[in-house]
Amino acid sequence: MNSASKQSTAITGIVTDVGHYLKSGLSVLRRGGTPLLLLYVASQAVITLAAIPLLGWLVSEALKAAGLVGIDMAHIGGVFDSPASLGLFATVLLLSYVLVLAQLLLLFVAVRRTRTGDGLHLRAVLTEVGSTARKFIRPGSIGLLPYLLILLPLAGFGFASALTSTIAVPEFITGELKKSTSGTVGYALFLLVMFVLVLRFALTIPVFLTARVSGAKASRLSWRLTRRSQIPLVLAVLALVIATTLAGALLLIVCVAPTAITDAVFAQASPVAATLGIAVAITAGTVISGAAVVVFAAILFECLERSIAKTPKVALTLETSIASTEHNNAPSKRATLTASAVLLAIAAGSGTLATPVMLQLAQHPDTLVLAHRGFSDLGVENTISGLDGARAAKSDLVEMDVMQTADGGFVAFHDATLGRLANLDVSIAELTLDEATAIEVQDQHGNRDTIPSLADYLAHAKQIEQQLLVEIKLHGSETDDFLDLFVAEMESADALEDHIYHSLDAPSVEGLKRMRPGLTVGYTMAFAGTALPQTAADFIVVEEWSYSGDLTAEAHRAGLGMFVWTVNDTNKIRQLLRDDVDGIITDHPDVAVEAREQMGADPGLASLLTDAILRFVTIL
Repeated sequence: MNSASKQSTAITGIVTDVGHYLKSGLSVLRRGGTPLLLLYVASQAVITLAAIPLLGWLVSEALKAAGLVGIDMAHIGGVFDSPASLGLFATVLLLSYVLVLAQLLLLFVAVRRTRTGDGLHLRAVLTEVGSTARKFIRPGSIGLLPYLLILLPLAGFGFASALTSTIAVPEFITGELKKSTSGTVGYALFLLVMFVLVLRFALTIPVFLTARVSGAKASRLSWRLTRRSQIPLVLAVLALVIATTLAGALLLIVCVAPTAITDAVFAQASPVAATLGIAVAITAGTVISGAAVVVFAAILFECLERSIAKTPKVALTLETSIASTEHNNAPSKRATLTASAVLLAIAAGSGTLATPVMLQLAQHPDTLVLAHRGFSDLGVENTISGLDGARAAKSDLVEMDVMQTADGGFVAFHDATLGRLANLDVSIAELTLDEATAIEVQDQHGNRDTIPSLADYLAHAKQIEQQLLVEIKLHGSETDDFLDLFVAEMESADALEDHIYHSLDAPSVEGLKRMRPGLTVGYTMAFAGTALPQTAADFIVVEEWSYSGDLTAEAHRAGLGMFVWTVNDTNKIRQLLRDDVDGIITDHPDVAVEAREQMGADPGLASLLTDAILRFVTIL
């Protein structure tokens, strides 16, 4: 056989496998019907309404055991000094692992029973899950922990469980990586490695469920079995994702259209239309999400069955327990009606709870938009050109960084070293003010400028009438009196009272408030906990990853402002505007300003409903 024939045969085989995967997934969905969807939705409801609050309470108790009210960079070491705190955090991790594994086992057991014609009688399903769960006791099951709680969530495949769906690399880490070519390449390679690992370990749970093997061995077997099935598996999952995304987009249009119409012709009816819209969106979104997860699990079982047939050297006794049958094991009409009623009740209840929250969201937010280090689309960060760019984007404030030089001067700069922006193996702490301000910097967009002194930056900000949020940035080699020198420089520029300040360094925050009580100073927390830290600051700055509405409400009750950084996703920007947080620090101030203006100018509910659906309805 020549190479062309071999290639044609290979392509035909791939297409055939993809067809079998998708056909099997849809067949399981059809045969399992509403009861199969209900099992998954009910497990999500239990995790969301019971498990997550319990885990949150345990985290709170763990912090209390360490004498903390929240996690911040200055006091995080206290967690490791308290055995009780470490024990509670270990309990949280173990409980999360067990819950995620139990939820996935429930899903995969139900899907496998549907494939094999064993039926979905609740008692039988739970009995099988309980029998399989005995493997939890064995130390070998711990081998699944990295796969479930680290690999799947970080690679973006944690959607199957409410506990792992929100786990991701924080934006303040990925954002920094993507600010340089090398960082972008490194991050892309990281994602590629994650994708390959998820792909090769995709059959871990099905193998663990159907064979008497440890978690580690299930992972090893998955690696061997997927060697020849990577491409068709990727294509099948990609087709599923595309179909699900299109279904979600269509759902959004269908649910928002009536409210958009009433906004235009009979605004008094818009609240009713919006209420029905959010209820329908949650109901249908729940069904679409559940269907996608069920089909995904069925695809994995089909892949396992076909991979075993192609890998005879793998001696597993799985054929009879996973092979799909053509038996008509569709659930009874009574079971389908009961499950449908329960499913609708769960979704309608969610819609009822979401409606008042939606209507309370700020329709005319007065949230401040802060350009993160200026506007890097138009100029290098922390430079005069970046400052001008932020002004052109109509930013309310510009967030910028200040560092001390070797001779006690100050420059506007973020990194401790100049490797990223100037390709120099030198730190700001090693340079004098004159040496630092003579260096040209260039960003990934091709913008060029020079490092400005703090005095020059302040002078230009005054000239263009731009208020600043000045971050006091430490590199570790500051003089003992650096805070006094900083205040003196701000005063010499007649700018101390014109701007506001913040820092990750708690002593700097406390020191600045002691020196000048009238200044507005914020405390920045890279990882916010379950409560606010004790601080003399006037506002809190939390990273987007750890932001929560509860934390904002607590801050406002305490008389503190709430700023969130670095928020670059458009939907997240709109969500925070709807929450009416006090400030959004973003690399895209133009997007945030436009969204705020649109919300303020739009008197209807269609836009509000759209944002609410995107917040409350998660498809994947």
